[in-house]
Amino acid sequence: MDTIDNSTATSSRKPRLFRWALWWGLGITVASLAILLVYSFINPEASEESQSPMMNYVYLIIYRFGISAMMIYMGVVGPIIEEISFRLWGNGKQWTGITSIVLMALWSMAINLWLPLLVSVCGVAIVLIFQDNKNKRLFALMMLSSVLFAIAHMNNYGENRFITFVGVAHKLGFGLVASYLVINHNILWSMGLHIINNSILSIPMALAFGQVSNTVITLENGNFCLEVRPVLVHNDSIRQDKSFFFDTDTNYYFGNTSNFAGQACIYEAWQNGIDPNGDTINIVTDNNFPNYSFTLIYKTQPFDHHGLIVIMEKEGLIKIDTTYNSTDKMTTLNIKSNYDALSQVDN
Repeated sequence: MDTIDNSTATSSRKPRLFRWALWWGLGITVASLAILLVYSFINPEASEESQSPMMNYVYLIIYRFGISAMMIYMGVVGPIIEEISFRLWGNGKQWTGITSIVLMALWSMAINLWLPLLVSVCGVAIVLIFQDNKNKRLFALMMLSSVLFAIAHMNNYGENRFITFVGVAHKLGFGLVASYLVINHNILWSMGLHIINNSILSIPMALAFGQVSNTVITLENGNFCLEVRPVLVHNDSIRQDKSFFFDTDTNYYFGNTSNFAGQACIYEAWQNGIDPNGDTINIVTDNNFPNYSFTLIYKTQPFDHHGLIVIMEKEGLIKIDTTYNSTDKMTTLNIKSNYDALSQVDN
C-alpha cells in the first residue's frame, strides 16, 4: 500500500520545467548588478553619462502627481502591467499565448516601428509550429518575451554603451527568472517578484528626491542674493514669473537652471547694447527636469548679470563652455543643466 501511495504521489507531482532558466537568470542578474556597482565605483562620472530619457518620465510623474504616485506606479502598477504584457503566456494555453503576443507587439510599437511586425511573425510562428508541443511552445515564448523585455528597457539607460549593455543583460536575466516562476507556478509569482524588485528601487529613489527637495542653495555677494530650491513636486502656489528685470528689487522665477541663466544672458546683452535675438547669442538647454524656484534679490544697482552667471557656474549649477570675449561682445554661450552637482553643494 505504501509503495502505491508513493508512486502515485511521485507521478502527480508537477515537473519543474526549464530549471536552468532559474539559475542562469539569477546568475546573469547578480553578475550584471555586481558589474554595474563596480563600474560606478571605478567611474564616478558614470551616473551622469547614464542619465536616461526614462528619468524625464519619472520627473514628469512627480511634478504632476507627486512622489507617492511615482512609487505606486514604479513599484506596483508598472510591474503588473509588464507581467501581463510579457508573461501572460506562462500557463501554457494557446489563447493566453496569442493574447500575450498581441500585447508584446503593442508594447514594441514604442520601441521601433518594425519591431511589432517581427514580434507578431515570430509569435504566430511559435503558436502554429508548436501547437501540439506545449513544452517547446513555452520555451520559445520564454526566449521571445525575455529578449523583448530586455530590449524594452534599453531607454532606462543613457548614452553609455557599456552601462546599456550590462543593464539590458540584467533585464534578460530577470526575464528568465520571471518566466520560470510563471511557467512552474503562476503569473502572481512573477508579479510578486517584479513588485519586490521595483519597490526596492523606488524607495531609495523617493528618499533621494525628498532629500533634494529640502535643499536650499544660497548664492550671495555684495550685489545680489539668490536662493535656489529644487522643485520635484508640482506646486501651483509657486510664483510662476518667467522673467526677471534688472530694475526690480525682488524677482521670482520657476524653471531649470539653464533657462534662468539664459534670462541673465539676455538682460546682460541688453545692457551692453546687443540684440539677444540676433546671432550673437546661442542658449542651449539640456532638459526641463528637474525645475527649481529662484528668489533673486538685488542689493545694489546696476545689477551684475555676468557675475550671477559666473557664481552659478562656480557652484556647479550650470556649465559654461563659452562666454564673453575680450571686446565685451557676447559670443556663443552654451549652458547645460547639471542636476548631479546640486546634491554636492554644501548647504
